[in-house]
Amino acid sequence: MIKIITIDLDGTLFDAKKNISKENKEALKICHDMGIKIVISTGRPLSGVMPTLKELGLTTKDDYVIIYNGAKVFNVGTGETIFSSSIDGKVVKELYYESKRLGVHYHAFRINEELITVDHNPYTDVEATINHTIDHICDFETIKDDDLFIKAMLVDNEENVTRVMKEVNPKYYQEYSMLRSSTIFLEFLNKNTDKGKALVALANHLIIPLKDTMAIGDAGNDLPMILASGIGVAMENAYPEVKEKADFITLDNEHSGVAYAINKLVLKKD
Repeated sequence: MIKIITIDLDGTLFDAKKNISKENKEALKICHDMGIKIVISTGRPLSGVMPTLKELGLTTKDDYVIIYNGAKVFNVGTGETIFSSSIDGKVVKELYYESKRLGVHYHAFRINEELITVDHNPYTDVEATINHTIDHICDFETIKDDDLFIKAMLVDNEENVTRVMKEVNPKYYQEYSMLRSSTIFLEFLNKNTDKGKALVALANHLIIPLKDTMAIGDAGNDLPMILASGIGVAMENAYPEVKEKADFITLDNEHSGVAYAINKLVLKKD
């Protein structure tokens, strides 16, 4: 029996206009009322996901959220941190030099969730708008080696991000968790960080077997939780490598694919 459902936002629960369909809301409410944990799992910070949690009524001491692609797991009602990870200032500076070598933009999130960037650019604007925050211009040369960060990001247009995935120094994806969270964001986190490990940590905290979990997503950063869960669901609009490894492929995000998967696999509706 499914007891936890982790759900990505962009390209999954949200349609192209960042709205949640009536069908998706109804399916989630039924599950929530049944006692199933509905856990939003996103690359966004808490500020970026709180409006959605409020919209869905997922703000009590019985509700949890996975943010920063698994770098933090929170109890929404109490503010208790269930799991967290970080990277240090030394690697953030190294990745800054790597961004210069590769000719792409760069920004990072400090441990206090402050968004910093070298220069104000359109991609940081996207991040700031999505997450209801502002970016701060920072001289990365001044960062101390032992400063703590949640993640660092190479950001640019889709073509350049695809290119740098092949050209980035292999040490960074060998020693850190490298995730492409969207067409324009390539993220670097602690090696022990991804949505799958966050799901495992939450399931352990709640003493729920992984076989009783379901994960729904569309992008590369969703693949770890899709693989870790008892039932891994890919959206019809998901990346090919995600669809290839999922247990079930649902409808796309414009046709309430989350509700379709829940109705089929959890509620057993025809």
